[in-house]
Amino acid sequence: MFNTKELKQLCHEYTILLVDDEESARAQVRDILSLLFKKVYIAQDGVEALELYKQNKVDLILTDLTMPNMNGFELIDAIRERYPKQKIIVMSAHAESGVIVNTIKLDVDAYIVKPVESLQMFEALQKAVESLKEHEQDSAYQEQLEVKVEQQAQELVTKTEIDTLTELPNKDTLCKILHAKNHPYSELLILNIDNFEQINATYGYTEGDLALIEISEFLKEIVDENLFRGNGDEFIIVVPKDAKENALALAYLIKRKVYSKRFEISSTAIRITFSIGVVAISPDDKELPYTKAQLALADTRRMHKNAIGHYYEDSEAQNYQQKMHEWAHKLKLALDFDLLVPYYQPIVNTQTGEISKYECLARIIEQDNPISPYRFIEPARIAGMVSDITRRIIIKAFETFSNSTLEFSINITDDDFKEEYLIDYLQENCEKYAINPSQVVLEVLENISDYDATHAISQMNELKALGYQISIDDFGAESSNFARLQNIEVDYIKIDGSFIKDIATCKNSLIITKTIIFYAQHSEIKTIAEFVHNKETYDIVKSLGVDFVQGYYLDEPLKQIK
Repeated sequence: MFNTKELKQLCHEYTILLVDDEESARAQVRDILSLLFKKVYIAQDGVEALELYKQNKVDLILTDLTMPNMNGFELIDAIRERYPKQKIIVMSAHAESGVIVNTIKLDVDAYIVKPVESLQMFEALQKAVESLKEHEQDSAYQEQLEVKVEQQAQELVTKTEIDTLTELPNKDTLCKILHAKNHPYSELLILNIDNFEQINATYGYTEGDLALIEISEFLKEIVDENLFRGNGDEFIIVVPKDAKENALALAYLIKRKVYSKRFEISSTAIRITFSIGVVAISPDDKELPYTKAQLALADTRRMHKNAIGHYYEDSEAQNYQQKMHEWAHKLKLALDFDLLVPYYQPIVNTQTGEISKYECLARIIEQDNPISPYRFIEPARIAGMVSDITRRIIIKAFETFSNSTLEFSINITDDDFKEEYLIDYLQENCEKYAINPSQVVLEVLENISDYDATHAISQMNELKALGYQISIDDFGAESSNFARLQNIEVDYIKIDGSFIKDIATCKNSLIITKTIIFYAQHSEIKTIAEFVHNKETYDIVKSLGVDFVQGYYLDEPLKQIK
C-alpha cells in the first residue's frame, strides 16, 4: 500500500498545474492533488495553462495531451522554451506506442495512462517531486559553491599579489604596474642577499624566513611603499620619477645602512651584505626592467659580491642566457630528429700499440658537422636533458658493439645517478643487444659531486657487482681526491687532460701525473691519458707507465669503429 502521508510531506511545499479539458477527469485528479500540494492551479486547455504558467510559480505540471486550442505537445514545447528543466508529467488515454515514443522524446518525467489510477499517479508524483527536490538541492549547493569559489578566487588574487611571508607586494604585482602606461617609476634595483643559502644551511629555513621578514622591515624604513619581494632572497625597489635620490645613490645608502645593521638570528647577531643590480626604466622598452636588473646582478656577482652593477646591452650574462637558450633548443631538436649520435675515439694500449677500446662521445650533427658537448652539455644540465643524452648514447653504442667483443666506455653524470634509472636501463639493453656487461666501461664525468655522493657510490658498486667496469674521468681536476677512491672498486683512472696537454713543459703537471700513476699502479688500477696530441707527449706518458692513451695524435673521434 502506498504511503500517502510520506508523499504529502514530500509535496506540501510545492505547487502544481493541472491541465485537462475533461471536467470529470480534471475534478477527480484535482481533489487528490489538493490534499498533497501547497497550491493547485487548474487549466482547461494549453492556452489557459500557458497563461497561468507565465503568471505563477509552478513547480510541477500534470497535463493531458489531447486538448482544444493548444494540445499537450504544443504546451510542453512552449513551456520548455521558457524553462527547459521544468518537471512535467503527461497523462493520456492514448496508449499507442507512437504516442508514448513522441512523449518520451519530449523528455517528460512520467507518463500516466487514463483513466488515472491512484497508485500510478502517486508513483509518478513521487518520482517527479523527488527529482525536483534533488535539483533544488543541487542548485542551492551550486549557489553556495559559486559563492565559495568567488571567495577563494579573491583570496587567490590576494595571494598572487602579496608575498605571504613578508606581506610585501610581489614581483608579479610589480610587473603588472610596469606594464601599465604612464607608471610613475624611472629606475629599478634588485637586491640579492649575499650567501643567504649559508644562513639557511646554518640556522635552518625557519630562522631564514624570520631573517627575511626582519630584512624586509629594515628596507621598508628606507624606501617605504616602493619595496617589493622578488624570488627567494631578492628584494626589488622602484624609484619614482620625482624622487630626490636616484637609484645609484639609493643603492649606496642601503649599503651603508646595512653595513652597520645587525640582524638577530637564533639569538645571534649577524651582518649581511647585498649585491645590487640597477637599471633605468625606459617607456619604450619591450623587455621588463626586472629582467635587465637581474642580468646586471648576474654580471656583478660573477665578478664579486657586495657590489653594485648597472645593466648594459650585450652584457656577459645576457649573452650567456641567449647561448643557453639557443643550445637547449638545438639539443631538443637533435633528440627529436635523431641528430644526437656517438662518435668513437680509439683508446690505444701503450704496450701493444693497438686499439683496445673506444670512448663513445656525444655529438650533435649540424649541417653534416659534428658539434662537441662543450657547446651543449651545460644547456643540457640547465634544461634537465643530460640523462636523455646518456640514454640515447647507450642505445646507439650498444647497437654498434652488439657484434663485437671490444670494450667501450660511456660517460655517466650525476644526473644519471640522481634519476636512478641507470642499472635497470643498462641491464635491459645488455639483454636486448647481447652485450656482456664486462664490455661496458662507465666513465663518471667530473668525478662525483658532493651532493648525494653516497647514493651515487652505492649505485656504482652495484653496477660493478653486475660486471660493469668503472672509470673515474678527469682525475686530478677540481674535487678529485684519492680518498674518494677508497669507497669505489675502480678499474680505470683517466688522468685529467689539463695535465697531459702540457706535461712536456710544466713540471707541476708532470709531478701530478706521476703521483696519480704511482697510486694507480699500487692500487691495481689501470690508467688512461687523454689529450695526447703529439709524439713527445705520447712518449712521456708511455715512459711513466700509463696503460692506455687517447688523443688526436693517435686518432680523432670517428663516425664508425675500425
